[in-house]
Amino acid sequence: MKTTLKILSVLMIAVLALCMAGCGKTDKTDIKQLQQLEGDMLVITGYPQEAMTKEMYDKAVTRWRLTYTGLAYNPNPIEEVGIKVTDEEYRRIYEFCQEAVAKNKFANYSEDVCDGTTYKFVFYDKDGKEHVIYDGYCYDNKELQEIKKLITKYQVE
Repeated sequence: MKTTLKILSVLMIAVLALCMAGCGKTDKTDIKQLQQLEGDMLVITGYPQEAMTKEMYDKAVTRWRLTYTGLAYNPNPIEEVGIKVTDEEYRRIYEFCQEAVAKNKFANYSEDVCDGTTYKFVFYDKDGKEHVIYDGYCYDNKELQEIKKLITKYQVE
């Protein structure tokens, strides 16, 4: 009985030590390494779905993008001005994109809406390969709305 108790105690100590050693480690994405890459990471395009002339439609299509360098580009009078996003938001957007592509997360998602704006979310992986995450209405999807808000808040007035 004493031998069993000693063995259990040693095992519990070993498990506790392993758990404590693992607690300090994180699997967070190394964004400094990602920010060395060139090109767009995520592009969100808004397409109006209302009756209008082609000229009006072309002007109404809106495109927001986040580059791997961490700059958000939003429709603005200068178009070439990018604003640096926070590391936390950068990581959140990148991990959202990775998960959405890996799990094909929005493949079966759709909303029954007849007008307004549809949104196309396109992720470009580290190799520049294009992955369409979602294309359609997303008024009721909290996750897609959150990602859209994270990028669109970096707007030059």
